[in-house]
Amino acid sequence: MKKPLVLSVLATAVLLTGCATTIIDTAPTTTAVAPTTTIPSGTNDELLEQMRLTLSDISTAMSASDKTKAKSLLANLQLAWDVLQPQIADKGEQLTQDLQRLIDLADSAVTRNRPADADKALRFMQIVIESLT
Repeated sequence: MKKPLVLSVLATAVLLTGCATTIIDTAPTTTAVAPTTTIPSGTNDELLEQMRLTLSDISTAMSASDKTKAKSLLANLQLAWDVLQPQIADKGEQLTQDLQRLIDLADSAVTRNRPADADKALRFMQIVIESLT
């Protein structure tokens, strides 16, 4: 009697494990669209002014604890710097290094959550602009 009982239990186990439930996902799908990036352009003075305005916006965003906006603005600042840097190469290495320090301060403000660094970068940017005009 034990043998037929064991065989029927095994047969039932095999039959039950053979049944599978299929789940069909009918949830609507969304497609993420990457933001478009506009490469800044303009004269050296225009690019410096764009950078100054962006630094001002970063300072404001950091004061409001809006890190998402600050990160986006930092990316815009870096783009402007990438365009400006080769254009001012003839003005001397010191200017390039000074402006790179301002970019580094802005980066520190956003990545290390140091709003005062954004304020410093903005003040120094104004000094750089005034010295060039």
